[in-house]
Order: sequence, then C-alpha cells, then structure tokens
Amino acid sequence: LKQMGDEMSADLADDTKQENDAIKNYEELTAAKEKEVETLQAQIEDKSTRLGNIGVEVTEKINDIEDTKEALEADKKFVKELDEGCATKEQEWEVVKKTRAEELLALAETIKVLNDDDALDLFKKTLPGASSSFLQLKVTASAQKSAALQIIRRAAHRRRSPALDLIALALQGKTAGFEKVL
Repeated sequence: LKQMGDEMSADLADDTKQENDAIKNYEELTAAKEKEVETLQAQIEDKSTRLGNIGVEVTEKINDIEDTKEALEADKKFVKELDEGCATKEQEWEVVKKTRAEELLALAETIKVLNDDDALDLFKKTLPGASSSFLQLKVTASAQKSAALQIIRRAAHRRRSPALDLIALALQGKTAGFEKVL
C-alpha cells in the first residue's frame, strides 16, 4: 500500500509538474498570441488607413478624369469653332486677295492709259492754258476760319444745337481765336 501510495504520489508529482509546465506553456503561448494579435491588429488598422487613402485618391482621380473629359470636349468644340472661323476667314481673305488683284490690275491699266502719248495730247487739249492747275496755291487762315464758321453755322441750324451756336458765336467774335475753340 505504501508502494502504491508512493507511486501515486510520484505520479501525482509528475502529473502536477506536467500540468504546471502545460499551464506555463499555455500562458507563454497565450502571451505570444496576444502580442501577435496586437501586431496583426496594428497592421489591419494601417492597411485600413492606406485602403481609405487609396479610395480617396481613386475618387479624386475619377473626378479628375471626368473634369479632363469635360475640358477635352470643350477644347474639341473650341477647335471645331476655330476651324470653322478659320475657314470663313480664309474664304474672306481669298475674296480680299482677288479684289486686290483686280484693283492692282485696274491701277496698272489706268497708269498705262495715263502714260500713253494719246492721254497727254488729250490733257493738253482739255486744259485751256498753262496757268490752269489742279493745285491750290494759297489758303489764308481767315479763309479757313470763315469756311469753318459756315460749316458750324449750317450744322447748328440743322441740329438746333446750343453748343454749336456757342462755338459759332465764339468764332465770330474777335476775342477767341479758332485755336481756343479746338
């Protein structure tokens, strides 16, 4: 019985030691797993933050793409309008060039006719004498003043303008010169 008691005590001691070792291993394993869970939880939070940031970037890029598409459509519309405007301007320029070429041709023909000896004879026959000329030889300041006064009086009479009457009165008087009216 004593031997049985000693064996049971020895078995109990072995089992207790094994149980204590198992508890110690369990506590160490639990601590390691808790540390691993904390590490993995931190990685999950980090990846969730990165995923959120990437989602925001994707949304911004999508908005940028939409804005770029709208800008592209507006640019295409502008280019189309510009092409149409350029085509119109090219047509107008062609008309201007054609008209100018016709005018230059007409001027060349006119100069040719005027340089012809027959034209010189015709001019000599048309003018009564050497003293006749197309040039105005002399214009006085008083003649210019009276011509301007007549134009202003006619305009003032037609429009019934007190301001023009005042200018005409200033020109007619001797105190204000034409340079003061201007």
